[in-house]
Amino acid sequence: MLSRPVIDTRYFQQRRAVWIGLALTIALDTAAQLCWKSAASHAPESSGMLQILAATFRQPLFLVTVALFICMFFNWMAVLSKADLSYAKPITALSCVSVSVVAAIWFNEDMPVHRMAGILMILCGVWFISSTRHRTIPATARSQAAAIPMKDDAS
Repeated sequence: MLSRPVIDTRYFQQRRAVWIGLALTIALDTAAQLCWKSAASHAPESSGMLQILAATFRQPLFLVTVALFICMFFNWMAVLSKADLSYAKPITALSCVSVSVVAAIWFNEDMPVHRMAGILMILCGVWFISSTRHRTIPATARSQAAAIPMKDDAS
């Protein structure tokens, strides 16, 4: 008879929560970057740095950007409470992909072949990282995991 380990559903629940938090991080970052770009684009081009900053700060979208960054902060704290930084941070690189694609559509920004190649590399990197565990198992937990009873298929 084959035996299999007892499945711990807490791991899958935590992994799902991490992925929901990461998706929210990517969405919030994408929205913040697009709002920031839109707010900055209303500044006069011939002005000095202080005039550009003053014009940007007066834009309502800049306040939305600040609010989005505050939401991102609290969401990121929740993600990091459930996942390793070395797992979560590289996955947020997907916001580079989403910002590039949406900026090309909304702001008519260029999407040269080199940028597309970079986006493809980011996607590959995220795929490799996402196939690993979201949380490092401490040595004590590893020894306990080795002692997990095997469930018999016959029972």
